[in-house]
Amino acid sequence: MTAPPGGPYGPGPYGTNPYGQGPQWGPQPQGGPYPPPTGPYPYPPQGTPYPTGPYPQQPYPQGGQQFPPGGPPGPYAPGPPPNGPNSKLPWLIVAGLAVLGVVALVATLVVMFSGDDKKSPSAAPSTATTTSAPTSTSKSAAQNATDCAANAGPGETPKGDAIFAGKLSFPASAAPGWSPFSDDQDPNLIGGVGVSQDVPGASQWMMSAEVATTNFVSSMDIAAQASKLMQCVANGPGYANASPTLGPLKTSSTTVDGIKAARVDADVTIADPSRGVKGDSVVIIAVDTKPVTIFMGSSPIGDAASAAIINRIVGALKVAN
Repeated sequence: MTAPPGGPYGPGPYGTNPYGQGPQWGPQPQGGPYPPPTGPYPYPPQGTPYPTGPYPQQPYPQGGQQFPPGGPPGPYAPGPPPNGPNSKLPWLIVAGLAVLGVVALVATLVVMFSGDDKKSPSAAPSTATTTSAPTSTSKSAAQNATDCAANAGPGETPKGDAIFAGKLSFPASAAPGWSPFSDDQDPNLIGGVGVSQDVPGASQWMMSAEVATTNFVSSMDIAAQASKLMQCVANGPGYANASPTLGPLKTSSTTVDGIKAARVDADVTIADPSRGVKGDSVVIIAVDTKPVTIFMGSSPIGDAASAAIINRIVGALKVAN
């Protein structure tokens, strides 16, 4: 690159001498007195011009350094230098590499042609249909809880219309406009997934509907599981910052897609006026599948339209064979 106009050191062809003021550029003066000698060599008398040639014969050999016959002395014995033009080492290396390349090529061809006869044919895709349950996103966990326990892990967020856990499912289209989610906070649930919607006019409050597998022991019947889960949810993380109070439980027997089930309804009121709601009306249905699966829905207390959506979802619940 070039320096800016004027250069970094000032005017002049290369800038001012950075070590002090120097002479101005231009022709050098001709002739003139020479400084007095300052060394051991004699100078000509003042005013005597320097000789212009020819110069005296130098005591050094002309035409370059001369060496005795046989070349300069050195650590090598007489004869041609090692690995010189007549050395056969490079040719031996090239020949060795060529042989190795041929061997590798032959080995590759042998493997390729011998392997073709041993390949097994690809299996054709199955066209058979099945009536088994849809593939569940629920995580596997033991059913060993007898009381409230932490969430055992969410399922994968649903991507289609079917919202399912274990053998229990419902269509997301039963709640138009609601968004899919996976539940990683409500207690005693395994692989909880569902849909939810912000409550209009409320602050950080949602209504939801979901299905999950429970982690209660198999010896606990479905009515006990539904009632215990209602108590655990009311005291769980979903209401932790809202000062919840669980109201009376309303229990009933029902069926879901012809399978025996137990239903519990209750209100969970909150004492946080900043939320803009009184609390939730919660529905929990435990279905007698193996393992036990549950449906849980919540809507704002007194919101008839939201409660109707929850009831529509309950009516669409299905149990797979």
